[in-house]
Amino acid sequence: MTYQHYPPQGGYPAPGAYPPPGMARQPSGATAIMAGIFAILGGLWFLAGTVSHVIELSHYVISFLVVGAVLDLVSAALLLSGGILLLVRKRAGRLLTVIGAAAAIGFVALTFLLRALGSHFYFSYGGVMLHFGFGWLLFVVLIPAIVTLVLALIPPTARWLAAKNTAAGAVQPPNFGYPPQPGYPPAPGAQQQGQPPAQW
Repeated sequence: MTYQHYPPQGGYPAPGAYPPPGMARQPSGATAIMAGIFAILGGLWFLAGTVSHVIELSHYVISFLVVGAVLDLVSAALLLSGGILLLVRKRAGRLLTVIGAAAAIGFVALTFLLRALGSHFYFSYGGVMLHFGFGWLLFVVLIPAIVTLVLALIPPTARWLAAKNTAAGAVQPPNFGYPPQPGYPPAPGAQQQGQPPAQW
């Protein structure tokens, strides 16, 4: 007598395939992490620019070097602090990163505008005008600043930051929200219901 073998039925997912009831799936933090890394790299660039300006100022003091050193220092402080806070999922980090990246874009745009207008007042920004030439502003400052700004502003970054605050404030209910069944002992830590038993 022969028996026909049927393939196993796979109608149920493996244990642990779904999160427990009441626990939402965490959003991806890829965009926020990339924004934080870009912000830190930009902050280090502007910090190097500040050092470069200070070295130049030790030889001779010119107004555009002073302005450049101050602007580089402000940009470095905003981007470094913003990037670090963003990586540890602080909402203030997103704000500082946006301000720092927007300031970098604005300063570069102002530098190009002053040069296009033939203004006698101009300033060095990012330390690149002193050593690499004016056109490098476009590649090493402006484009990374735009990328950083976009990554910090897009909704996935905001959702990732908000998810941490939501998860921190949520308290896991006993038995995943289900009341204890009659005849079974209550879950550890669950509050006892009803009156205490009478004393004999």
